[in-house]
Amino acid sequence: MRAAAPPQSAEEEAAANLTNCLKGLPSCDLSRLSPAEMAKVSAAAKMRNYDRCMNFSANCDPLLLTPEQAKLWNERARQRNLERCLEGHPQCDSLALSEGQWKAVREAAKRRNLEACLRGSAKCDPLELTPEEMRRVRAASRQRNLEECRQGTALCNPLDLTAEQAASVRLAARRRNLDSCLEGRANCDPALLSAEEATAAHNALKKRNLQRCLDGLPSCDPLLLTAPESAAVAAAYRKRQRPKGR
Repeated sequence: MRAAAPPQSAEEEAAANLTNCLKGLPSCDLSRLSPAEMAKVSAAAKMRNYDRCMNFSANCDPLLLTPEQAKLWNERARQRNLERCLEGHPQCDSLALSEGQWKAVREAAKRRNLEACLRGSAKCDPLELTPEEMRRVRAASRQRNLEECRQGTALCNPLDLTAEQAASVRLAARRRNLDSCLEGRANCDPALLSAEEATAAHNALKKRNLQRCLDGLPSCDPLLLTAPESAAVAAAYRKRQRPKGR
């Protein structure tokens, strides 16, 4: 068993109580403080409140701030509000802005709107665009549409394509279809293949079929096999039928 700690002296208890009070702990006994200690505890409490206010804590009490602290806090609050307004934050208080700040916030809002329009965002307000910005936005929209069409997505609007773009989109579609046919995907359209592409796709089909037959899969089509391939498939079958370990 641990030995009991020796009891504290009156001086030690008073020092420990002062420390608790300076930290704002609930174990502080204010009745044991001297006037000088009470002043120190009051100053520490006001400093903690000042720190809370400067960090915009919900526990900040503005009435406890000194005039100098209140001035610094108000400056920080105005700066924080300006930053919120520049970022388009919903908690922006536009009424607290100066005329110069309002102009900066308005320019920032216009820049954000232009960026949103260039991205094709639903937040875009075309009425806020200048004629030059509108031209940039239309060019960006056409470029996005071209990329969507080249990728064959549902967002493609073929009516917005130029003749040259439409030709490149058709070429991209043929390439995607060829890839699908070469890989045996269900969206392959054989009617879109050239004679050379059809030959390549058929050779890829026979290669896949040979592997399926060698593996003994039910999707094997024996009629697509050449004589040497049929012999190789038969050998693979016999090998699979051998008892393991022999």
